[in-house]
Amino acid sequence: MLLKFCGAAGEVTGSCHLVRFSDVTVLLDCGIFQGGEERHIRNREPFPFDPQTVKAVLLSHAHLDHCGRLPLLVKAGFKGKIFATQATCDLAKIVLLDAAKLQEEDAAWKIKRLKKKGEDWSWVSPLFTTSDAERVFEHFEPVPYGEWVDLSPTVRFRLRDAGHLLGSGMVELRWQSNGKERTLLFTGDLGQSGMPILRDPEKVEQAELLLMESTYGNREHETTFNECVEQLRQIITETVSKGGRVLIPSFAVGRTQELLYTLNDLVESGQLPIVPVFVDSPMAREVLKVYQRHRELYDEEASRKLRSGDEPFTFPGLTIVATVEESKTLNELREPCIIIAGSGMCTGGRIKHHLYHGIGNPNNAIVFVGFQAKGTLGRQLVEGISPVRIFGEMHEVKARVFLLDGFSAHADRRYLLQWASSFAALPTQTFLVHGEQEAANSLAEALRGMGWNATVPRLGQEFAME
Repeated sequence: MLLKFCGAAGEVTGSCHLVRFSDVTVLLDCGIFQGGEERHIRNREPFPFDPQTVKAVLLSHAHLDHCGRLPLLVKAGFKGKIFATQATCDLAKIVLLDAAKLQEEDAAWKIKRLKKKGEDWSWVSPLFTTSDAERVFEHFEPVPYGEWVDLSPTVRFRLRDAGHLLGSGMVELRWQSNGKERTLLFTGDLGQSGMPILRDPEKVEQAELLLMESTYGNREHETTFNECVEQLRQIITETVSKGGRVLIPSFAVGRTQELLYTLNDLVESGQLPIVPVFVDSPMAREVLKVYQRHRELYDEEASRKLRSGDEPFTFPGLTIVATVEESKTLNELREPCIIIAGSGMCTGGRIKHHLYHGIGNPNNAIVFVGFQAKGTLGRQLVEGISPVRIFGEMHEVKARVFLLDGFSAHADRRYLLQWASSFAALPTQTFLVHGEQEAANSLAEALRGMGWNATVPRLGQEFAME
């Protein structure tokens, strides 16, 4: 068995790991690189393997940094199946179509700008198109949690609940070698314990090789989820009393649904006054349909709400914004409101327009509810940088900025170590991926202190096992 790290090695995004067995080659995720100017170049580079030799992609979940290069993989000759839960397949279709649309719009805008300047625009093209994205869907093969699937006479896999996103799965690979069955476990992204809607990540007892995420490997969330809910309530109450607006950059897939679930509780329990709440994301609207279609994946608390007749994602004052025209009118409102819009790291999407109009108002609040990668506008705002560039113009940051990291869908250092302690026997080798270098190194050191053999692989590094 040969394992090659083709992304998310020493960084958070671009999840992609090649596993080559004697009779079959598979890919764990195929995600896009996000953050930093060089991402445009990196995402267009050829894959460090021949896509035509890959029989299957085992997709952990539908976030873009895990599935965003699938259209490029298919375009480069991949002809195999993409295995994932049904919910992941449904969400990935939405995510990839949205990404393709943004790529096409960005390319059109760039061409228009270059033409206006009289410069050469012939080199401009979207990373992938809508038709490229649609070709991926033909390869999807849904599988339920826990069901073993044979990839070859000697290799099989199953998905286990990772608790990170609706349908997210850890990949458990098993193969025969010298008369012995070996096991590799890829966590994908691990969720936190006790989060709304989703079940907690499954505990695992055995794996010889472990590929484990380390996004928050060097820090613990400053507040628990319940503490974050109270902070959000206070921020909203104070901002509304000042006549300001609360701007929440939020990922359309997962985080927005958690926010709606939380606001549902606060409004219906009377802890918040009824204030206009706008979800400015057509994508989030489509994702919400998937969440409502896959209620069998909810945890006991969310299931109990449904049994009692409560619809957990809707409440008085909520409006789902559909069109661009409706989105533009939000910036003309003078009354206090809450606007939830993507993207979650402010790298694009409608939130940038709302920041453009609202970042200079000290009565406003900008609330981040998730990880902000290096090189993103969100990271700059969280780190207190001012002024910041939005649509080519510099803006002084006068709005109050908050980071409520307890909303994060990623397990923090404490929970990662707690989850790792569930192993009955220590893995022979653990590779820490999907984390910035400092975070991954810190988690590796902590695991070594527990007697683990933990390594932070380099991009392109290979590991062989007999």
